[in-house]
Amino acid sequence: MNKALNKQIGKRVRTQREYLGITREGLCDYVNISPQFLSEVERGVKGVSAETLYKLCEGLGISADFVLMGKEHLPDVSAIVKTLSTLDEKYIPLAEDLLKTFFKTIALK
Repeated sequence: MNKALNKQIGKRVRTQREYLGITREGLCDYVNISPQFLSEVERGVKGVSAETLYKLCEGLGISADFVLMGKEHLPDVSAIVKTLSTLDEKYIPLAEDLLKTFFKTIALK
């Protein structure tokens, strides 16, 4: 892979990991790679094998389409959005925290 692509991939991996609140070490344990290697991937210094890409996607709950190309087919979540839109504005941050915790839990199952 070229360096520009590696940087894009690394940025997407890091952004998702941080969004979910997963530590680098926690993801490394799941994927079975070293924290140093993950750091190099996230900085775009190194690329990943197909097997590592698969495990990263599984651990982060994202698709390879998103990691590789920055886009993915999104499921219809309009019912969830509609439900969330009925919440009082003061509860939105709590709902976001709950969803992040849920995604983190299922990503590292």
